[in-house]
Amino acid sequence: MKRVQHKIILGVLAAVFCVAAIHNADATSVKKMTVANLIKYGDKIIAGRVTAISDGFDSKNIPYTDITVAVSESLKGNVNGNYTFRQFGLVQPRQINGRTYLGVSPDGFPRFKKNEDVVLFLFKKTSLGFQSSAGLMQGKFTVTGRTLTNDVNNFGLFKDITVNQSQLTPDEKKMLTVESGPLDNELFKGFVRKAVQQNWFN
Repeated sequence: MKRVQHKIILGVLAAVFCVAAIHNADATSVKKMTVANLIKYGDKIIAGRVTAISDGFDSKNIPYTDITVAVSESLKGNVNGNYTFRQFGLVQPRQINGRTYLGVSPDGFPRFKKNEDVVLFLFKKTSLGFQSSAGLMQGKFTVTGRTLTNDVNNFGLFKDITVNQSQLTPDEKKMLTVESGPLDNELFKGFVRKAVQQNWFN
């Protein structure tokens, strides 16, 4: 019993350091992010469907959730097939030796559902193997029909964005005036694709 409790304590301590590592990966990771920030700091940008979600404890007893996405399009980072990334924290609390362990992903981290369609802007993996979305819940977009939104309703996504207007289509120019609310999925992805290919924000 003491050994198990000791492992859990070590896991909690490691988790604290893990969260610090994730939040310190870039100072803007917990601040408001525009689409320019998401594109700049996203090591991988993918579109696809969530096919599997599982959680547990790694070899250091740090709680994690693995999310697997069947990639339909790679906008940055040359990702093909199924891509699995590891987010800090469990999906939900679990019972360990009669006690409830509450090591779920902290507030602000995106939540995932199996079979949902997403567009993800992902930071580089940390030294511990964890990978969060850029801006946390800001970097995970859920696709519904022909539109997509992140967990802050796309608020401020295009605020103070500077782009050469001659490089934009009329629909893209109109999109950049949107302050919040759902966006056309294909239009948004096309803008991101163009920005990555032409290196607008790096």
